[in-house]
Amino acid sequence: MKMNWYYRTMLSYAPIFFVVISSLIFVFFTTLNRSSEQKYIETNQAILQQTIRNMDANLQLTERNIVSEMFTDGILQSYFTGEPKSLYDYFIIQKQLADFSSTLPFENTIYLYNEHTGKVLSGSGMVELDTFNDKSFFSSVYEQGNSAGWTSTRDFNPSILDDTTQQVVSLVKVFPYGSNEQGAVVVNLYVKSLIEFLSRFNSGGNGAVQLLDADKQPFPGAAEPDMGEQIYAASGYTGWYFYSDSVHANEYSMLSLLSNLWFVAVLIIIVLALLWFTFITHVNYKPIQAILGKINGYTARKSEELGIKIPRNEFKFIETAIDHLLEKSVDYDALHKEEMLLRQRNLFHELLTGHQVLTDLEWERQMASFGLPHACQRLGVIALEIDHYTAFTEKYSPSDQYLLKFLIETAFRELAQQRELFVWHVWVQPHQLAAVLHLSGSDEPYQETLRRLGEEFRGWINAHLELTLSVGIGSETDTIRSISCSYRNANENAAYKAVFGTNTVIDNDKTNTRTNGETFACFQKVLEMTRFYRMDDEQWVDKLNQIFFKLKQMLISKNDIVTFMNNLIHQLQKDIKLLPPGVQALWKEDYQSRFERIASHTETIEELHERLLTMMTGLAAEIDQERNSRKHHAIALQMKEYIDRHYSDPGLSLVQVGDQYGLSARSASNLFKEELGEKFIDYLLKVRFAHAKNMLVETDEPIQTIAEKVGYSHVISFHRAFKKLFDLPPGEFRAMNRAHEE
Repeated sequence: MKMNWYYRTMLSYAPIFFVVISSLIFVFFTTLNRSSEQKYIETNQAILQQTIRNMDANLQLTERNIVSEMFTDGILQSYFTGEPKSLYDYFIIQKQLADFSSTLPFENTIYLYNEHTGKVLSGSGMVELDTFNDKSFFSSVYEQGNSAGWTSTRDFNPSILDDTTQQVVSLVKVFPYGSNEQGAVVVNLYVKSLIEFLSRFNSGGNGAVQLLDADKQPFPGAAEPDMGEQIYAASGYTGWYFYSDSVHANEYSMLSLLSNLWFVAVLIIIVLALLWFTFITHVNYKPIQAILGKINGYTARKSEELGIKIPRNEFKFIETAIDHLLEKSVDYDALHKEEMLLRQRNLFHELLTGHQVLTDLEWERQMASFGLPHACQRLGVIALEIDHYTAFTEKYSPSDQYLLKFLIETAFRELAQQRELFVWHVWVQPHQLAAVLHLSGSDEPYQETLRRLGEEFRGWINAHLELTLSVGIGSETDTIRSISCSYRNANENAAYKAVFGTNTVIDNDKTNTRTNGETFACFQKVLEMTRFYRMDDEQWVDKLNQIFFKLKQMLISKNDIVTFMNNLIHQLQKDIKLLPPGVQALWKEDYQSRFERIASHTETIEELHERLLTMMTGLAAEIDQERNSRKHHAIALQMKEYIDRHYSDPGLSLVQVGDQYGLSARSASNLFKEELGEKFIDYLLKVRFAHAKNMLVETDEPIQTIAEKVGYSHVISFHRAFKKLFDLPPGEFRAMNRAHEE
């Protein structure tokens, strides 16, 4: 007979039912067995604690007896005095020491040390400390005063006649306690005596108590801990550990608990479970039957829409629907992975840029959600910058750029994995990949590891791709909280390729070889250079070279280059506005944009120097052509040269210069201003006071003499004009500059 779903369900549930019942029985016996085992473990723990108390009590008794005997026994105290003693006196002290040693609970040996005589008295005789077998141990402890308590096991040679050593634990007490040290007493308990004491508690084979040192290493003579479960307990007095194997009562069998009563109870439970199971299945079948009726009606209505045939089996349609659902689920998983990758990149970007700060616990949770490891001792950051990125974008299409960037990050990840380093990375900027490496103790020194990795990757890029990378290495950190600081350090170091050049690895050691500087420190020289440039004076080339010589000595970044160029362009524009309209048009229509392109496309100081010198030389040549096309420019240059030669003449004026070239004073002034972009009087003052400054700094001539040499008959007028220009009297200016040079 054909079985419907009701009977098939009943049969399919039957194995599950018996498995559940069997599992319950197994769980019951397991729980009962565990409870019994726990009782035995608690008993062992109680025995172990009692053993510790007994051991500590005997050791404390030994310590108290030592202290008491040393402060009450006059014979032993007499050893520490500086008074002369006969052999008989030492014999009495040695005998008293032996009698006291025999009263202690453990087998032992005791020796006394007299600081006045430098001798050690033990049961085997008296020797100098320098020849004493136990000198190394005693000296190290005696220098520290009273020891903290009983030592760990050590080798000790009790006899001066042979080299046989035994394992002991020692206690050192300085005499007298709390005042000027006269000597010390050292008690050495034989480890075998301690082991024998513990063996009294180990009458059974199981649960034997053994003794370990503070590092959980067994005392000599003690059994090694089993590989199974052990119970450990520490002594608060000595710091030693005691352990005992878990006790299992082999005589007690769990099978004895099984009786006829248990079998009857199990059978009743099974019968009741069957009845309950049948009832529940019957109840649950009714709504399922109703659902199947709806499915049959639905398949009849929708079969043509879905393009499927009505199946004979009532579950065929459900199977088809599930297949469709799985297909949708796969699509969803793909979207979910993409979304998780975006969230991952966004988190890494915000952490590195400092827009988000996570605690170590939050970081651990985030990495776990991504399925990535988080554990490390240190975190190191490397910034990888594509050099000449503007040229890179012009050379390659967007798809090629994406492919090359993918190759860069993949190659770096594989290189790190070859060194067994986990790395995560993100493109913080279009031209910069920031990589964070998880470093362990085996990677020390960390900075050297990062530098070697950067050098190796840079070499790989040079060998396989038609581009170069500059690598900035940041200081490592031990927490994710400060990862943004490490990235800023790496980013700054990468930006210093402006000084060190492209295609190089830059770390903090490298940047420390240069002094920090700001481009505005060259502002005064820029003003002088642009003035010479405007005046058609070839000294502008020397000034430009001086500026770049200074810049190359400083630690500056790409942003500093842009700032410097913006200042230079601004100042050139101001000076060119003072020149004739033809020169201004030449600058505005052609050269201004070319200078701005230099600012945005140049990455190093060396490149900037070369390009700027070429550009300014070309502009100067075109300005000369423009000037030479006007007949008055030559006269203006002759007037300038005349001022340079006769600046020391107190009577030098526009009238004198105009007469020299057949011009009125007004015509001479307008011509000078129009052609050279500067007033006659302003240029005359600059020339005179430039020479005055040089003489003040480089010579010891009186100020009166200097004033006369630069065209001032009255020193008061010179003082007034000098202070107006430089905000300092000439004397203070000389003193300040010489002090600065010293």
